Amino acid sequence: MTTSTILLSICGIGWIITYIEALRVGHRDKSYGIPFIALGLNFTWELYYTLPGYFEFGTHVSSFFNAFWLLLDCGILYMYFNYGIKEVSTKKSTFYIQAIVYLIGCMILQHFVFQWVGIVLGALYMGFLQCILMSILFIRMYYRRPGLQGQSLILAIAKFVGTLPLTILFGIIGSKRGGGVHEPILYIGSVIFILDVIYIYLVAKRSMSLKLSTLKK
Repeated sequence: MTTSTILLSICGIGWIITYIEALRVGHRDKSYGIPFIALGLNFTWELYYTLPGYFEFGTHVSSFFNAFWLLLDCGILYMYFNYGIKEVSTKKSTFYIQAIVYLIGCMILQHFVFQWVGIVLGALYMGFLQCILMSILFIRMYYRRPGLQGQSLILAIAKFVGTLPLTILFGIIGSKRGGGVHEPILYIGSVIFILDVIYIYLVAKRSMSLKLSTLKK
């Protein structure tokens, strides 16, 4: 097993745990565990790159994980449509229309990036840019929601574990299929690393605070 396969596998498993945990806490709290702006980009990224990725790379480990992520994201997307209306002050019909229009817009964006730079660079750079956006939105979600609604320490750590191996692979080691070392990926990945550590700290701190307040009652 190559270093590339090991790192991609750690990434894939990390994100699978992230999505499963997002489904679990979403069901627990009648909420959704991934911020919708990032979820829409992730869902369309997976939808757009899973099939072309299979045609490009065959039964590569990344094709397997992309398909699995897509299935899990469908569940999280369902939770957003089911519970997200509670967090916005708008009509239900407007809520659904806005969400669908946004998803269509995300799909168009993925298509343009794919046509502009190709499947490998498109998937790589869009994936990292989406990830940095998600890291920012998770911190925003933390401050906007009471307690840890739709959030958990497992989710925060799993996202961190899912992203770090890709920063190492594409930003430091380099991958032949990925076009070698990408210095911008190292910079973007470093920012994601910092944001994810901050989010883990915030969630751990609030989780401990909630446990202590429960014990005092």
